[in-house]
Amino acid sequence: MRYLPKNSADCNSPLTVPSPSLCHAVRGLTGGRMANREARAPRLAALLFPFTHWNWKVALLTAILRGGVCILALRHMELHARQHFGLVEAAFVLLTCGFFSALQQQSLHIAHEALAWLACVVVVPLASLGCDAGLHFWLDGRQTSQLGLAAIVFTLFSSTMHWHMIRNGALLVGDEAHSLSTDLRRIPRLVATYFASPVFWIGKTIGAVKSAPDPTIEEIAAA
Repeated sequence: MRYLPKNSADCNSPLTVPSPSLCHAVRGLTGGRMANREARAPRLAALLFPFTHWNWKVALLTAILRGGVCILALRHMELHARQHFGLVEAAFVLLTCGFFSALQQQSLHIAHEALAWLACVVVVPLASLGCDAGLHFWLDGRQTSQLGLAAIVFTLFSSTMHWHMIRNGALLVGDEAHSLSTDLRRIPRLVATYFASPVFWIGKTIGAVKSAPDPTIEEIAAA
């Protein structure tokens, strides 16, 4: 009795008497399926990245900080309203900040650094802020407008600091992550380098200008 191969493994089975052309076709079909599966794997991993790398560290720290900032920014309102606003802010951050922070971590994989910076510092934070503002407007009405400019400034400031930290390996999740205690010990030094980096950049720029050779008479005439 002749058994036909169902897959590439059956071509090597002693119970199978296949034709060479049929085995070649089976192997080609199996190899094609494996190649397609391997090609889809990186795209699937990229789509699932915000869920597989939900950043609980940033969600926890940001909920505490932003909830307190909202209460301070709305200090002219009644205490009950401020507490309600702060609790809504903290709850929203706990639910969504891990997702948006995972997108910011994913932006580190963008090859062009300027696009990575734009995604991490501007696009993702402002999208998160827009969702946050919509929720507050729905729950608190026009009282949300008192937070407007302060929220944008704080968001852009915190996102630039967040970019500085994740680029230096802090507050990450996944294979590149360290423990939360290690990240917390590194934060003071990273905050110091964050504020000192403009000074270093200015000094480096001035040093480069001073070290540049003076133009020759021929170069001036050519210009």
